[in-house]
Amino acid sequence: MNTMARKAKYIEIENFFITNIESGNYELNQLLPSELELCQQFSTSRMTVNKAMTNLSTKGYIRRVPGNGSFVDDAYANDAIKTDPIQQHSLSDEIRAFGMKPGSELLEYKIIKGKDNKKIAKELNVKDDDFIHYFVRLRTGNGKPVVVSYSYINYSLLPNFDIRCLDDSFNSYIRQLGIIRSSGYTEFSAVLPNEEQAKIIGSSNKALLKQKIFWRYANKPFEITTHYYLGERMSIVINRDHNDTGDDVYGKALSK
Repeated sequence: MNTMARKAKYIEIENFFITNIESGNYELNQLLPSELELCQQFSTSRMTVNKAMTNLSTKGYIRRVPGNGSFVDDAYANDAIKTDPIQQHSLSDEIRAFGMKPGSELLEYKIIKGKDNKKIAKELNVKDDDFIHYFVRLRTGNGKPVVVSYSYINYSLLPNFDIRCLDDSFNSYIRQLGIIRSSGYTEFSAVLPNEEQAKIIGSSNKALLKQKIFWRYANKPFEITTHYYLGERMSIVINRDHNDTGDDVYGKALSK
């Protein structure tokens, strides 16, 4: 007897929302049922629902806001979910790829208001009384300092998160939440270390490579992170190549 293979349940859930979102049955920014409600609706497990919703977020059909739920998005219809290939991997991934054990130490975390840093607030498009996550981390390779990172996150797009993730890979953590960022811009420059950075590397005369990255999520300004690469312990190599679509592909490399 011939039988048609049934699609996996998570694909069934994905197709349900894709069809209803593309047909306009769900309005833009509409709050979707909770994962528990979807488990009951589709008679399946929380893990299966989570997989489906993560895939929908990756494809740009929904955006997931921790603490608030999942909302209908329209990023699937434009370039908002295309990420910059130079930023596909986290610093932890890159350090590990070159045979070093990555480490992360949280040096400072606090919530500030837009008026506390008007330049950052303007870039993140937040008002004076809106909140911004701010944290500073020291990234290490085999226990040695390699990067100092300063990050500002739009609080409205990530109101709650477990700060213990900052002792590991923040990129991996937000990917698990279904947050897929797109790169607005990346810029490089050479600077001398400030007083705090000079203490870490033991010198105030060694130039640092500064990398500033602007990220978007849900087609809105999400994050500004600035990495300071500490002297000869880190270097960046940009390889210009093309993938099968003809798009430029960039790669980043470390030197020990």
